[in-house]
Amino acid sequence: MQVRRVIIPAVALVLVAMGARVARANGVVAGTPGQVSVGIQVGGWDAPPRELNEIQRQGFHDGIEGARRDFENHRPMDVNNRDEFRHPHLPPEQREAYRDGFRRGYHVAMDHLMGGPGPGYGPPGPPPPPVARGDWDTAPNEFNDVQRRGFHDGIEGARKDFENHRQPDVENRDEYRHPDLPPGLREAYREGFRRGYARAMSHLTGQPWRY
Repeated sequence: MQVRRVIIPAVALVLVAMGARVARANGVVAGTPGQVSVGIQVGGWDAPPRELNEIQRQGFHDGIEGARRDFENHRPMDVNNRDEFRHPHLPPEQREAYRDGFRRGYHVAMDHLMGGPGPGYGPPGPPPPPVARGDWDTAPNEFNDVQRRGFHDGIEGARKDFENHRQPDVENRDEYRHPDLPPGLREAYREGFRRGYARAMSHLTGQPWRY
Protein backbone atom coordinates (compact mmCIF):
# COMPACT_ATOMS: atom_id res chain seq x y z
CA MET A 1 0.00 0.00 0.00
CA GLN A 2 2.78 2.42 0.85
CA VAL A 3 4.49 1.73 -2.47
CA ARG A 4 1.27 2.51 -4.38
CA ARG A 5 0.84 5.77 -2.43
CA VAL A 6 4.29 6.88 -3.60
CA ILE A 7 3.99 5.75 -7.23
CA ILE A 8 0.57 7.29 -8.00
CA PRO A 9 1.52 10.90 -7.04
CA ALA A 10 4.78 10.53 -8.97
CA VAL A 11 2.96 9.45 -12.10
CA ALA A 12 0.52 12.33 -11.70
CA LEU A 13 3.38 14.83 -11.52
CA VAL A 14 4.91 13.41 -14.72
CA LEU A 15 1.58 13.71 -16.55
CA VAL A 16 1.15 17.34 -15.42
CA ALA A 17 4.65 18.21 -16.59
CA MET A 18 4.04 16.60 -19.99
CA GLY A 19 0.77 18.49 -20.34
CA ALA A 20 2.50 21.81 -19.61
CA ARG A 21 5.12 21.10 -22.27
CA VAL A 22 2.46 20.33 -24.86
CA ALA A 23 0.56 23.52 -23.94
CA ARG A 24 3.67 25.64 -24.33
CA ALA A 25 4.46 24.00 -27.68
CA ASN A 26 0.98 24.87 -28.93
CA GLY A 27 1.24 28.49 -27.78
CA VAL A 28 -1.23 28.04 -24.90
CA VAL A 29 -0.49 29.59 -21.52
CA ALA A 30 -1.97 28.15 -18.35
CA GLY A 31 -4.37 30.41 -16.52
CA THR A 32 -7.35 30.24 -14.23
CA PRO A 33 -9.82 27.34 -14.70
CA GLY A 34 -11.98 27.81 -17.77
CA GLN A 35 -9.65 30.40 -19.33
CA VAL A 36 -7.17 29.80 -22.15
CA SER A 37 -4.69 32.38 -23.43
CA VAL A 38 -3.27 31.93 -26.90
CA GLY A 39 0.21 33.20 -27.75
CA ILE A 40 0.62 36.25 -29.99
CA GLN A 41 0.96 35.43 -33.65
CA VAL A 42 4.07 36.82 -35.31
CA GLY A 43 3.94 38.18 -38.85
CA GLY A 44 0.32 39.41 -38.82
CA TRP A 45 -1.10 42.67 -40.09
CA ASP A 46 0.84 44.62 -37.46
CA ALA A 47 4.26 43.23 -38.44
CA PRO A 48 6.57 45.99 -39.74
CA PRO A 49 7.80 45.66 -43.35
CA ARG A 50 11.13 43.91 -43.62
CA GLU A 51 12.81 46.82 -45.36
CA LEU A 52 12.42 49.11 -42.33
CA ASN A 53 15.45 49.79 -40.18
CA GLU A 54 15.45 49.70 -36.38
CA ILE A 55 14.34 53.34 -35.93
CA GLN A 56 11.57 52.95 -38.51
CA ARG A 57 10.38 49.77 -36.79
CA GLN A 58 10.16 51.61 -33.48
CA GLY A 59 8.11 54.30 -35.17
CA PHE A 60 5.92 51.69 -36.89
CA HIS A 61 4.98 50.03 -33.58
CA ASP A 62 4.40 53.41 -31.90
CA GLY A 63 2.23 54.47 -34.85
CA ILE A 64 0.04 51.38 -34.41
CA GLU A 65 -0.37 52.16 -30.72
CA GLY A 66 -1.19 55.79 -31.48
CA ALA A 67 -3.85 54.76 -34.00
CA ARG A 68 -5.38 52.34 -31.51
CA ARG A 69 -5.63 55.06 -28.88
CA ASP A 70 -7.19 57.52 -31.32
CA PHE A 71 -9.68 54.90 -32.46
CA GLU A 72 -10.63 53.80 -28.93
CA ASN A 73 -11.02 57.40 -27.76
CA HIS A 74 -12.99 58.47 -30.87
CA ARG A 75 -10.43 61.11 -31.83
CA PRO A 76 -9.99 62.39 -35.41
CA MET A 77 -7.91 60.01 -37.51
CA ASP A 78 -4.92 62.24 -38.14
CA VAL A 79 -1.34 61.18 -37.53
CA ASN A 80 -0.34 64.84 -37.19
CA ASN A 81 -2.37 65.03 -33.97
CA ARG A 82 -0.05 62.55 -32.24
CA ASP A 83 2.49 64.40 -30.13
CA GLU A 84 4.98 61.53 -30.32
CA PHE A 85 4.91 61.83 -34.12
CA ARG A 86 5.40 65.60 -34.17
CA HIS A 87 8.00 65.71 -31.39
CA PRO A 88 9.84 62.37 -31.16
CA HIS A 89 12.35 62.20 -28.32
CA LEU A 90 15.22 61.20 -30.57
CA PRO A 91 18.37 62.80 -31.95
CA PRO A 92 17.63 65.09 -34.92
CA GLU A 93 19.19 62.74 -37.46
CA GLN A 94 16.83 59.90 -36.44
CA ARG A 95 13.55 61.81 -36.32
CA GLU A 96 12.61 61.64 -40.01
CA ALA A 97 13.12 57.85 -40.13
CA TYR A 98 11.06 57.47 -36.95
CA ARG A 99 8.25 59.61 -38.40
CA ASP A 100 8.28 57.60 -41.61
CA GLY A 101 7.78 54.37 -39.65
CA PHE A 102 5.22 55.98 -37.34
CA ARG A 103 3.17 57.26 -40.28
CA ARG A 104 3.17 53.86 -41.95
CA GLY A 105 2.21 52.04 -38.76
CA TYR A 106 -0.56 54.54 -38.05
CA HIS A 107 -2.05 54.14 -41.51
CA VAL A 108 -1.82 50.33 -41.42
CA ALA A 109 -3.59 50.27 -38.05
CA MET A 110 -6.33 52.63 -39.21
CA ASP A 111 -6.83 50.51 -42.30
CA HIS A 112 -7.19 47.43 -40.08
CA LEU A 113 -9.42 49.06 -37.46
CA MET A 114 -11.73 50.75 -39.95
CA GLY A 115 -12.06 47.71 -42.18
CA GLY A 116 -10.57 49.44 -45.19
CA PRO A 117 -8.42 52.40 -46.19
CA GLY A 118 -9.69 55.61 -44.68
CA PRO A 119 -9.27 59.15 -46.01
CA GLY A 120 -5.69 59.68 -47.05
CA TYR A 121 -4.65 56.09 -46.28
CA GLY A 122 -5.00 54.55 -49.73
CA PRO A 123 -2.16 53.48 -52.01
CA PRO A 124 0.31 56.20 -52.96
CA GLY A 125 -0.43 58.16 -56.08
CA PRO A 126 1.90 58.66 -59.02
CA PRO A 127 5.41 59.84 -58.16
CA PRO A 128 5.91 63.60 -58.11
CA PRO A 129 7.75 65.26 -60.95
CA PRO A 130 11.51 65.42 -60.44
CA VAL A 131 12.77 68.55 -58.78
CA ALA A 132 14.80 70.25 -61.46
CA ARG A 133 17.72 72.23 -60.17
CA GLY A 134 18.03 75.72 -61.54
CA ASP A 135 17.65 79.36 -60.67
CA TRP A 136 14.41 78.79 -58.75
CA ASP A 137 16.20 77.04 -55.88
CA THR A 138 18.99 79.60 -55.55
CA ALA A 139 18.87 81.56 -52.32
CA PRO A 140 18.56 85.35 -52.67
CA ASN A 141 21.88 87.17 -52.79
CA GLU A 142 21.03 89.26 -49.74
CA PHE A 143 20.71 86.21 -47.48
CA ASN A 144 23.34 85.55 -44.86
CA ASP A 145 24.66 82.05 -44.10
CA VAL A 146 21.90 81.22 -41.59
CA GLN A 147 19.15 82.36 -43.93
CA ARG A 148 20.68 80.33 -46.77
CA ARG A 149 20.72 77.24 -44.59
CA GLY A 150 17.06 77.79 -43.72
CA PHE A 151 16.22 78.40 -47.38
CA HIS A 152 17.68 75.09 -48.53
CA ASP A 153 16.14 73.20 -45.58
CA GLY A 154 12.79 74.77 -46.48
CA ILE A 155 13.10 73.45 -50.03
CA GLU A 156 13.81 69.96 -48.68
CA GLY A 157 10.89 70.20 -46.24
CA ALA A 158 8.50 71.18 -49.05
CA ARG A 159 9.77 68.35 -51.24
CA LYS A 160 9.16 65.80 -48.46
CA ASP A 161 5.65 67.13 -47.79
CA PHE A 162 4.83 67.03 -51.50
CA GLU A 163 6.16 63.50 -52.02
CA ASN A 164 4.34 62.16 -48.96
CA HIS A 165 1.04 63.90 -49.85
CA ARG A 166 1.06 65.92 -46.63
CA GLN A 167 -0.86 69.13 -46.17
CA PRO A 168 1.46 71.88 -47.46
CA ASP A 169 2.01 74.00 -44.39
CA VAL A 170 5.38 75.27 -43.25
CA GLU A 171 4.12 75.28 -39.65
CA ASN A 172 3.92 71.46 -39.77
CA ARG A 173 7.66 71.17 -40.28
CA ASP A 174 9.35 70.43 -36.98
CA GLU A 175 12.69 71.82 -38.16
CA TYR A 176 10.97 75.15 -38.86
CA ARG A 177 9.17 75.36 -35.52
CA HIS A 178 12.10 74.10 -33.45
CA PRO A 179 15.37 74.85 -35.27
CA ASP A 180 18.45 73.42 -33.60
CA LEU A 181 20.20 76.79 -33.39
CA PRO A 182 21.05 79.37 -30.73
CA PRO A 183 18.05 81.62 -29.95
CA GLY A 184 19.63 84.62 -31.65
CA LEU A 185 19.82 82.83 -35.02
CA ARG A 186 16.43 81.12 -35.11
CA GLU A 187 14.40 83.96 -36.60
CA ALA A 188 16.81 84.40 -39.51
CA TYR A 189 16.75 80.64 -40.13
CA ARG A 190 12.93 80.58 -40.08
CA GLU A 191 12.76 83.47 -42.56
CA GLY A 192 14.98 81.58 -44.98
CA PHE A 193 13.11 78.32 -44.38
CA ARG A 194 9.75 79.99 -44.97
CA ARG A 195 10.86 81.48 -48.28
CA GLY A 196 12.51 78.27 -49.44
CA TYR A 197 9.41 76.25 -48.58
CA ALA A 198 7.15 78.67 -50.47
CA ARG A 199 9.51 78.75 -53.47
CA ALA A 200 9.61 74.93 -53.67
CA MET A 201 5.83 74.54 -53.26
CA SER A 202 5.26 77.07 -56.00
CA HIS A 203 7.62 75.17 -58.27
CA LEU A 204 6.17 71.71 -57.47
CA THR A 205 2.49 72.61 -57.69
CA GLY A 206 2.58 75.38 -60.27
CA GLN A 207 0.69 77.66 -57.88
CA PRO A 208 1.85 80.72 -55.96
CA TRP A 209 2.57 80.11 -52.28
CA ARG A 210 3.11 82.85 -49.75
CA TYR A 211 4.20 82.60 -46.10
